[in-house]
Amino acid sequence: MNHINYIDSLSAFTAAVENITETNKTMLFRGQPNIRCKLLPQVARGHTKASETEAKMLAHIAEYGRDYIDVDNPSICHLLMKAHNAGLETRLLDWTINPYEALWYACHSSGSQPLVYVLNTESIPQLGMDDDPFAITQTHIMPVYGKAADKNKRLTVHASTLIQGRPQFTALEEEEGMHAALTELPIMPDLKVKIIQELNEFGVNEHSIYNNLFGLCRHVNLMYDNNPYGWMPMDNRFAGAEMQGEAAENLQQFKKKYVSDFDFD
Repeated sequence: MNHINYIDSLSAFTAAVENITETNKTMLFRGQPNIRCKLLPQVARGHTKASETEAKMLAHIAEYGRDYIDVDNPSICHLLMKAHNAGLETRLLDWTINPYEALWYACHSSGSQPLVYVLNTESIPQLGMDDDPFAITQTHIMPVYGKAADKNKRLTVHASTLIQGRPQFTALEEEEGMHAALTELPIMPDLKVKIIQELNEFGVNEHSIYNNLFGLCRHVNLMYDNNPYGWMPMDNRFAGAEMQGEAAENLQQFKKKYVSDFDFD
């Protein structure tokens, strides 16, 4: 996997992304709050569900959620995408074509060692809307339905296998052929607030991310929040001052230092 030096500002992030995408434009981005979170879909976190269980869960959505599906006779892929966006545990993983959205998620979420993953999708196969997502043997790119609310969102669909009768997913960074397709952009943890503020000045905030009244209200709340750590999640505000003094020590131990917090998202 490719590694980039720590990002300490929005301009440094922009320069790194431009350098990475200079030779290839088919890139996806994903922000994560903690480097110890593997690139696994939600259905593979904790107790991994079997394909049969996933199919039964999706069948419930097909039977009882038809009023929420905006097409007649939806395919399995369409059902899976709609259910995933609504919160169902699936084998899909969220990405974005907008690097600044990924940076926002990395800095705005709980976690003391944030980073942005950059995925080169040039050699990753596409899954057709009429294909069976449970039959694949490697990671695919899920097509985005034309009426999707988030135009920047993209999805990877991940394969599972049975090992000694138990379902198992391979983390994307450990999948054969994927190691070279990934680049890590670690973010200096004590500068998360600064980067969030820079992103807001750039027009990337709750309002632009969620693109609805919910996001606008969250953004207005923060506009009138006098707390200096108001741009961070509540559980990080109390740790903000402590993070300032720990950054120099943590920078030399990227992916090697154990930290007490753990967050899959």
